[in-house]
Amino acid sequence: MAKRKVDNQTAEIIASFVAEGFERLDDAEAQLGQLDKSCNDDCLNSVFRLFHSVKGSAGFLGFEAIKLLTHDAETLLEVFIKGREALSPDALDVIYQTIDLLRKMIQAVERDNNDDELLDAGRAQAGILRSCVAAIAQAKTAPAAVLSPTPANVIVLSELVSRDMVERFLVECADLVDEVERKALVLVTTMDSTALVNDLFRAVHTIKGNSGFFDFASLEGLCMSLESHLDRARRGEVPINESLANGLIAGVDAIRSCIGTVEIRAETELGQDGAEPPAAPSHGQAKAAMSANAALGGQGDFFKPLGEILVGIGAASEDAVRKALEMQERPIGEILVAEGAASPADVEAALVIQKAALSPERRAAEEVQRKEIRVDTAKLDKLFELVGELITAESMVYNSPDLAGLKLDNFNKAYLSLNKISREIQETTMMIRMIPLEALFHKMSRLVHDLSRKTGKPAEFIVTGAETEMDKNVIEQVSDPLVHILRNALDHGIEDGPRRAAAGKSATASIRLDARYEGSEIWISVRDDGAGLDRERILRKAQDRGLLSVDPETLSDEEVWKIIFEPGFSTSEKVTEVSGRGVGMDVVRKNLERIRGRVDIRTESGQFTEFVLKIPLTMAIIDGITLRAGGNFYSIPLGDILEFFKVAPAQLTETDRGEMTVNVRGSLLPLMALGEIFAIPGAVRDPLAGIVIIIRNAERRACLLIDEVVGNQQIVVKSLSEYLGKVEGISGCSILGDGTVSFIIDTGRLMSLRLE
Repeated sequence: MAKRKVDNQTAEIIASFVAEGFERLDDAEAQLGQLDKSCNDDCLNSVFRLFHSVKGSAGFLGFEAIKLLTHDAETLLEVFIKGREALSPDALDVIYQTIDLLRKMIQAVERDNNDDELLDAGRAQAGILRSCVAAIAQAKTAPAAVLSPTPANVIVLSELVSRDMVERFLVECADLVDEVERKALVLVTTMDSTALVNDLFRAVHTIKGNSGFFDFASLEGLCMSLESHLDRARRGEVPINESLANGLIAGVDAIRSCIGTVEIRAETELGQDGAEPPAAPSHGQAKAAMSANAALGGQGDFFKPLGEILVGIGAASEDAVRKALEMQERPIGEILVAEGAASPADVEAALVIQKAALSPERRAAEEVQRKEIRVDTAKLDKLFELVGELITAESMVYNSPDLAGLKLDNFNKAYLSLNKISREIQETTMMIRMIPLEALFHKMSRLVHDLSRKTGKPAEFIVTGAETEMDKNVIEQVSDPLVHILRNALDHGIEDGPRRAAAGKSATASIRLDARYEGSEIWISVRDDGAGLDRERILRKAQDRGLLSVDPETLSDEEVWKIIFEPGFSTSEKVTEVSGRGVGMDVVRKNLERIRGRVDIRTESGQFTEFVLKIPLTMAIIDGITLRAGGNFYSIPLGDILEFFKVAPAQLTETDRGEMTVNVRGSLLPLMALGEIFAIPGAVRDPLAGIVIIIRNAERRACLLIDEVVGNQQIVVKSLSEYLGKVEGISGCSILGDGTVSFIIDTGRLMSLRLE
């Protein structure tokens, strides 16, 4: 399918639609995953709103496949909402399938600026949705009660509105109003520009559509009048001239004031049930509306605030207010009193109500304050890279040999101030890249739901710690490991029904996904209440595949569990859709090694299996110890170091295989010489001549012999150049203050190379 050519403005709108579309689909899946937790009504209403929002935007942009599919999805959800029923498993599957197809459609829009290639697929899925609705209706004794509800169970849209939705609406409207104002000002100097008028029409149309969804009648009516006039202008029925531009600018003021009133009501009157009453216009809005109405030739139909308040409190009739508005030479309150249509006391009361709505205590400013902005992730990555360069450059300045031996008190004070600021910049930048694990965990909820039905093993999925934040780049690397671990939990770990019954377990299995902070790491654990790992079965399969080179009896449980991470290893007797090819756990290990993470396994036969992923908070900037071996410099992450000391002769012991160990408070730890591992000329080989560092990885500990500890500093991680290829035991490099390259040691891989 060829990519549809669009102008820059439309391209921006489509990009915003794509971003919001993916976000709303993720939210919908998250809400569907909560349906079994006693919040069916709220969850269904939320999903309904999400589909409705996507449909509205798709209709405006002309994406027919998305519009068609979301409309029928709404219809199916509506049946359950109006019937006050829980979503059935079959209907839930259909909704999930619809979300999957919608995701593909939005991907097509992102790629081609249209969804035409999936129109047939959309029609087919829409047919499934309609069939589902028909089947539900047919199964009821009175189908009309579902398809044609009585007024008692008609959905009141305002009851579906949440504070978060109103806030997003306000931000989007503010952006669109700014756009209308900017282009209206351009129209003043660029007359007869049909393209500008079309852009203005689209922006006003979007505000109108969203206002109608929220049932903000005043704002909707205001936009409808502007939209109608713009429509006549683009059809040539109204001249595109300065009068039109001035009317639009006045209309912008009216819309802004009306949006401000919506903001007040959202802050003060949004009840606990989420109901949002229609917004009443303010006095400033009324004046702006009258100006816009006059500038547009009296075509607008604006309802003024004081009159509306009087009508609302029963102090005046609508006819009297409308007549007074036609006599706008005096304030509307004076006219109504003079005509006997309202008493002075009633007008005074209405003015008090109006003044309260506009008081500074209720609203600090009429402009909507933007609380969030969208930023391209590439820009964030560039910012983070520059912060790393800043830290490196700062260190190089401070350690410049040109400053050696100089008394620089003022310089040192200035450096300390700069260092404090750069640290804060780094921490703030890291916070920007940190996002909650919630979205990732919601995807895992969907995965468990699908696999549970596919394998026929009922499972309760319990999620905790979803609010835990992690570097977005690290999250991308964690997704695949979690997928494979959860697949194995359902396919291998969880027993089938008869085996669970024989073991006295509940028919519904339990799978827990948890995230928490542990020091400078995040631990993500997946625990199931299945059969646990079978040591003998793993060893038998490992021998069959030639993966064992030592006597199995000499292996500890931890060493046996590591076998499952070997490429091609699987205990499955046959290959299924879910597992059996022996690639999943290998992916877990490789992805974790890529981000300097590790995985621990805890299991008890017949009771549970738990995988704990231990991951650094960020991959880009870490605290570490820099050390020297010969003429080379190396860095080790601070969390991988337990202690360092000078070894005494009495602590050294040589094993039967000629390997040196160090006795550390009763524990014999293997000793590795860094100079020997990397064949570094001039590096210390004698344990008594160097310094010993105790390093750790997972539950393993070892001693590393080095020449010298250089110091503790922040390490800006950089990847090795491609021409160096992959260097075993090295995960990257960093630039020291004097410009020297320091290699970052991968302690886990280093220990695996020397100790296994």
